[in-house]
Amino acid sequence: MSEDARSRLREELEARNIDAYLAYTPSNLYYTTGFVSPVVALSWRLMGTDLALIPADSGSPPALITSDFVENPARASTTIEDIRTYKMWVESRDVDVLTSSERGAQLSRPAQWDQNEIHGALREVLGERKLEHATIGTDLRHIQHETMNWLKETNPGCEFVDITDVLYQLRAIKQPREIELLRRAAQLYEAGQNQAIADAREGQTSMDIKYSYMDGALQAAKADPSLGDFQGAFGFISAGSGARMSFGGNSGMASGDLIKFDCGVTLGGYYSDCGRTFSFGKPADMQRKMYQALQSAHARARELMRPGVKLSEIFRVATEEVRSQGFPNYSRGHFGHSIGLDSFVEEPPFISADEEAELQPGMVMCLEAPYYAESLGSFQIEDMILITQDGCEIFNKSGYDLVEV
Repeated sequence: MSEDARSRLREELEARNIDAYLAYTPSNLYYTTGFVSPVVALSWRLMGTDLALIPADSGSPPALITSDFVENPARASTTIEDIRTYKMWVESRDVDVLTSSERGAQLSRPAQWDQNEIHGALREVLGERKLEHATIGTDLRHIQHETMNWLKETNPGCEFVDITDVLYQLRAIKQPREIELLRRAAQLYEAGQNQAIADAREGQTSMDIKYSYMDGALQAAKADPSLGDFQGAFGFISAGSGARMSFGGNSGMASGDLIKFDCGVTLGGYYSDCGRTFSFGKPADMQRKMYQALQSAHARARELMRPGVKLSEIFRVATEEVRSQGFPNYSRGHFGHSIGLDSFVEEPPFISADEEAELQPGMVMCLEAPYYAESLGSFQIEDMILITQDGCEIFNKSGYDLVEV
């Protein structure tokens, strides 16, 4: 998968007269190398330690810079042969090295890592590929100030330019393996949702329902290891009287309260983001009216999920539908987004008023119609939808009616 991604990336670099791409974010490191860096993925503070360079020239090999602690798993998971390592604080060499009397076996390790070593390795890679005076595209929008200073100081002849949007555009068109992971991630969401609803009882809080949801997703993953590497469940669940926004409430659930799921899982590095709303007992008239407006808007938007449709048109239709149902002032910034590797979950492009991009085959979009109100509770209808050659495939199997539990 990563080799195909690098090939597509090179075409974009050449078209923009950019000499190479420097992968920086956890998502783009994985996308371009196939290696999930456990260091960089652990915390935003560690970004800038592991890097990958992809030259535009296909005759110039890519390189990965990672720590000596994860060198072996890196070599096992990527087709990139040129891997440079830097020392971390972790001692992971085998015991025969630790007991050896060989000169030089005793190392001086940094408290965490040495930026000189990391950026020295990058400077060597650039020099070997004759890129000391190159234009380097990178994830400039997300690079920490310290990293940027190091890049400029150690590579004064290079110009660093932002191609964050280029990577998002490439990642928006999914490859078959990505599609299958996203489809399975949606399946695990539904397993969690179904367990939580089956277990719903009066007096439960949103936290109780959240834990039941997370357990349901975990149990489904354990029951079918073929689904892939399950890395956790997450989400915003609202339940109980006065539940507002995505974060639920502390009060116990009573008849007439809504249960709103806006949740997902992480599977093989990819995220799902799905949602449904249930009524605990009989909903109030205004709750039903609001839900029906959102349901109708989501249905109208689903009809437009096919190649060639502008995202701004989907936004317009969904907005007008809610407003026409008796809510003329309903306002929302977007009705969905792409999805893939970002831990923030929501990726460009967005189904928003000014987005002129069109749906293309291979896109996986999250189409959502939410509303949050303290007086009524929280609402969400959200599907993961694959755009096909002549229409779409909806990954979610749950119905769209406001089910009473």
